[in-house]
Amino acid sequence: MAQEQNARARLLCLVEILTMYSDEFNILSIEEIAEKLKEYGYDVSVRTILSDIKAVNLTTLKIISVSSPKKGYYLAKSYSQYAIHLILEAIFSSDFVSENDIKYIANYLKRNTCLPTLDLVLGTTRNLNAISPKREFSIDILRSLRIAIRDKKKVELVVSRIVPGDSFSQAETLETLTVNPLEIAISYGSTALVFVRSENQESAEFINLHRIKSVEATNEKAFSFDYDPKTLVNYFDGYRSKSSFHSTEWLILRFKSEYTELIENHFSSPVSFRKSAKEGYCVAKALTAINLDLLGWLFIHRDKIEIVSPQFLIDLFEEKGKNFK
Repeated sequence: MAQEQNARARLLCLVEILTMYSDEFNILSIEEIAEKLKEYGYDVSVRTILSDIKAVNLTTLKIISVSSPKKGYYLAKSYSQYAIHLILEAIFSSDFVSENDIKYIANYLKRNTCLPTLDLVLGTTRNLNAISPKREFSIDILRSLRIAIRDKKKVELVVSRIVPGDSFSQAETLETLTVNPLEIAISYGSTALVFVRSENQESAEFINLHRIKSVEATNEKAFSFDYDPKTLVNYFDGYRSKSSFHSTEWLILRFKSEYTELIENHFSSPVSFRKSAKEGYCVAKALTAINLDLLGWLFIHRDKIEIVSPQFLIDLFEEKGKNFK
């Protein structure tokens, strides 16, 4: 019975591989299929793969064999892997979908698509029922991270970091990190990777996925913890209030340079940064709506962020601050 279940799971992996990597313009050779099956943990012979292809072709799915432009196979698509991915990401980033709704949709997709990717996405993503920004990032990078999280493997990341200069700009530099990836977190203002650095196992960090330029898996196992490091990450600022629009102003903030990404994550509009005259500090400038959402966020982080402008916000927080002394 276990052997039969294993064979069925292998068939699903074969279908997923051909769904993701093949079409009439992208032919996979039998050797390429075998290599990709190894990534799923199946080291099988050519004969077994040919047998599996025949088994799939007995279903409503059809794997096409061609000899030109090269000898190989592709799946005649009846559904789009990319579309399924977008559906799942939309579910996780929705403000209007409850936890019960998410469970129902996930179970429906499992019954009707038979994609192992569903388990991968559902097992590595935390849903915070918050809006995700419309930022482009690589689906290949996202998948590589999810596989590393599932397999508890370290990865080497190349990430971009904001470098505040002497004038307001959005300059960046590249940094290479070896990390333990912990989970994908979709929260207000960001879709992020939560991770722990190999050289600093005492605290977890996060970085927006759009800042990750490449991911390379290592053969090193991720180290284990006596605690849950994800609980130390403050990447979610709580409930996003549905406040009415008040006004749009240039907001200028001063903060320690280590909070640069915290600032950028909050704003959907571009943020410019520069160095502050105060050593170790930066200044950010953003054109933003002054509403309850912003006021609540500034209040939550009042120990990290100093308001430089506009003056009426400074006066407001000084007045309100008297009630907390």
